[in-house]
Amino acid sequence: MKNKFIITLFLLSVSYTQVYDVGDIVPSDFGLPWCGNNTTGNDSLFFSAYNGAINETGRPYVIWVMAFTTWCPYCVQEVPYTQEFYEVYADSGLIIIGMGGDWGQPYTCEGWVDNFSLGYPIISDEDTYNEYEYGGLGANLFTDTYVPYNLVIDHNMEIIYSQSGFYGQDGMNNILDFITTALDNCSLCTCTEVLGDLDHTFTIDDEPIINLMDLLRLSDLLVTDDQINHCERTQGDITGDGALDMIDVIAFSTMLSEGVFDN
Repeated sequence: MKNKFIITLFLLSVSYTQVYDVGDIVPSDFGLPWCGNNTTGNDSLFFSAYNGAINETGRPYVIWVMAFTTWCPYCVQEVPYTQEFYEVYADSGLIIIGMGGDWGQPYTCEGWVDNFSLGYPIISDEDTYNEYEYGGLGANLFTDTYVPYNLVIDHNMEIIYSQSGFYGQDGMNNILDFITTALDNCSLCTCTEVLGDLDHTFTIDDEPIINLMDLLRLSDLLVTDDQINHCERTQGDITGDGALDMIDVIAFSTMLSEGVFDN
């Protein structure tokens, strides 16, 4: 049995045709069928949705891709950590994408989501399995050995971590170090969602200061609309209508004069 296991690992390791590794830029047009936690109604999930340079919101993300199969015992051990990290860091700009295949051994895609109470998207690498000796398109583009396989992609869509295997708490902490470093290096991955906080000044107690300088910043943004990032759109949309215009400036001025932002 031991020899059979070693041979199996060898076969898996030589069957992949990994194209993208650490230091490479992930193609934004890469996508696979969406099979779990689809909140968009789209048939496929494309990585372009998390590329701040081209997506609709302008918000960049740090992406953690976990490639797995449902029969893999180490994948089963790792997946609770992914949900735990997602709950902690999703608001800070982390998106986790589960990339699964070999469904039905024993879990379907929906069963995988339900059994582990996952809140992040799952894509299916199943449909392209017959095009390769082993694994689907995603596995052959981004992995080189056995599952689970973990990728961390920074906000510039560059792969900064690429590793197979599950190594317990220490291994998860190592992945988390790469994730938190990437988030720290991405100023636009997260931002305060305090209405009116446009110039990001704070009291000694770390409370946002909202005053005339924020109003002036909002006025300036209306002149340079093409340079507005997703944080500024959120913080400057005083009326909540999804647009930045003079109505927001007037509303902001009124709220300042009425002491709504007293701090």
